[in-house]
Amino acid sequence: MKGHYRNILCVLYDTHKQDEVVAQAIHVAKSHQAELTIMLALESLPPNANIIMETFSMIDAEQSMNSAAESWLKEQSESWQEKYPVTCVARFGHPFMETMKKVINDEHDLVIKLSETSIMDKLFGSDDLHLLRKCPCPVWVIHRGNSRQYSNVVAALDLNYHYPEHEISVRRQLNLDILRHAAEIALLEFSQLHIVHVFDSVPEHILRGEFISVDEGSMQTDLSAIHKERDLELDRLLSELEAERESGVLDYLKPERHLVHGYPRREIAATATSLSADVVVMGTVARLGVPGFIMGGTAEETIHQLNCAIVGIKPEGFVTPIKVD
Repeated sequence: MKGHYRNILCVLYDTHKQDEVVAQAIHVAKSHQAELTIMLALESLPPNANIIMETFSMIDAEQSMNSAAESWLKEQSESWQEKYPVTCVARFGHPFMETMKKVINDEHDLVIKLSETSIMDKLFGSDDLHLLRKCPCPVWVIHRGNSRQYSNVVAALDLNYHYPEHEISVRRQLNLDILRHAAEIALLEFSQLHIVHVFDSVPEHILRGEFISVDEGSMQTDLSAIHKERDLELDRLLSELEAERESGVLDYLKPERHLVHGYPRREIAATATSLSADVVVMGTVARLGVPGFIMGGTAEETIHQLNCAIVGIKPEGFVTPIKVD
């Protein structure tokens, strides 16, 4: 079942204060009885390092760095093994590419990592976004200090199916998958599950620019119709989720619905923040049929406004554009 993990990869991009992300990975793996691999992925020396270093010095420096990293990993693994069986590996090169190689070659079904914190004013760095865009399995990105037990889990759904016919079934399936993953996390953390959908009738920037005239009464009628349409679709999704879960799971979770009228690129994050979300589960890929499956504008803008963990989900049929040997 989607949302139940069997082969988890925890990625460490450095050796500094990694205890909480490893603890979170062990927590998730233990709950799912999944295999867990902890990979230390370090940037190798740049190709032009030989310009300022003699060849033998560069080789010696690389060997020394690699040896120190592997020694650190071996030492740490002894304490991790006391909590849960783990496999530890070290990889050197470009961390993003090494992560992608590991995921693709060993068919991991979840990646857990800390967000990059070295980029000023951005909670998610370039490698985080690359993984959310291109990694074939779900990616769970947490911030330092954010891996405590979660109180509020948000499933962000796009219930708008006014798209070409061939996209509708994929979008419905993605919404169901988001619900599955969010429900699993809420059960794991004994937390409240919130379902958020933001809808609008006329794009706000058009109204703001006075490009068209909209009758207020007609707009309110349209909004009521949209709310009813999305509420019925959410009923259908929850019924499908309930049918595949153990009896009483949804009664236990008691998911709270938040159908919000507003501009999605702003209100998804604002609603999640107002709910004190600890983690937001969301789709991170744009419309199907786009080569490379680039991240959608709404998803990317939302991610940059959030100050909580993210679990990024891809649609069924997603194929990563990354090619590995």
